[in-house]
Amino acid sequence: MAQQIDRPNTIDLFEIESEFLKESRTIKVSLPYDYAKSTKSYPIILVLDNQLMFSTMTAMVNQLSAVSRIPESLVVTITEGTKHRTHYAPNLYSNSNERAYGYGNHQKEFTQFLQNELLPKLDANYRTVNFRTLVGFSPSSIFTLHTLLKSPDLFQAYIAIAAGNIIGDGYKKGESFIDIITNFSIKDALPNAYLYVVSGGGDLDNQPHIRANVDGFNQNISTFSNDNFKAKAEIIDGEGHTDVLLPGIISAMDFIFPKEKWFVDYVDLINTSRNPKENIDDFYNALSLEYGFTVYPNMDRLYSMSCIKNVGSRLLREDRFNEAIELYQYWTDLYPQSAKAHAYLGYAQKHAENFKASRVSYEKAVAIAKKESNPQVITYQKALDELKTSTNRK
Repeated sequence: MAQQIDRPNTIDLFEIESEFLKESRTIKVSLPYDYAKSTKSYPIILVLDNQLMFSTMTAMVNQLSAVSRIPESLVVTITEGTKHRTHYAPNLYSNSNERAYGYGNHQKEFTQFLQNELLPKLDANYRTVNFRTLVGFSPSSIFTLHTLLKSPDLFQAYIAIAAGNIIGDGYKKGESFIDIITNFSIKDALPNAYLYVVSGGGDLDNQPHIRANVDGFNQNISTFSNDNFKAKAEIIDGEGHTDVLLPGIISAMDFIFPKEKWFVDYVDLINTSRNPKENIDDFYNALSLEYGFTVYPNMDRLYSMSCIKNVGSRLLREDRFNEAIELYQYWTDLYPQSAKAHAYLGYAQKHAENFKASRVSYEKAVAIAKKESNPQVITYQKALDELKTSTNRK
């Protein structure tokens, strides 16, 4: 069947007139491909720097989820307001410079905005799961670390980019985030969460203490590591302060969703004596149990056998018709408004000579394709007409 290139992400925009920020903020939500066609629910990735990170994070989530490295997710950002982003960052004390940062110290208002306005609205308006990631860059990573310590139930993963210097500072002179997190670890007071901190090697030219911060962080946290709280800090050599963003996101995602756990070659799951659907269910049920939300397999992607669509086609070539039908039925269960899913199900049912069911599937594919002005409607209608002609002769 012909391959159709997916359209770009749908970006939703809405306004929140915030009681806590005393101003209106525009919220941008990047929806996963085919969100409107599915019944799936998704994690949230909230990035705190719209101009710098939103487009980059959206592209990276598209790519990594497409190759089964991370779950498909809603990427959310908050556009800039009248106040500078440092207005809502805690006014830390810099132990290396022996002075306060000079930031606004209005983190309480921003926390209330997230907790009482933004996150409830996202949960009410979108299909979400209780796995949220908060991502900050440089000044906004201060708020990310602050949220972990002061409001740990709001998010399940925290990414602090260009923050190797910040973890060596704290709320008061002589205190550091390293100390605070270590003490929380000793007391087993940290939440079930992931924390990833990164800096580019170029920052060490002016801030050599970042090396000691990162080494001290990893040494202290590793002493008190447990299955609930997982943390890592690193320096990516050859990258500058802003340049570290892209490799930092990739490394952060691999820390939270390790590729050795997440990547799966679906061909391996069908080349066994067991039922392919059962093998796939077992793989994703294990991930779902570990992360606390339902994780779904990849249904359709370009240029790879590693998806439900293509392994189903492989099963058909091996005359394993019922197993292919079962996988494509699963696809239509998750994406009931996908014309492509129903067309592939009809194709498999035709091969199994279940012509009545095949006709119903193709009719659904045609109806959906017509409704959305999908050019593939010509292909689906032709397949349906050929099916009607061939079965009428019998």
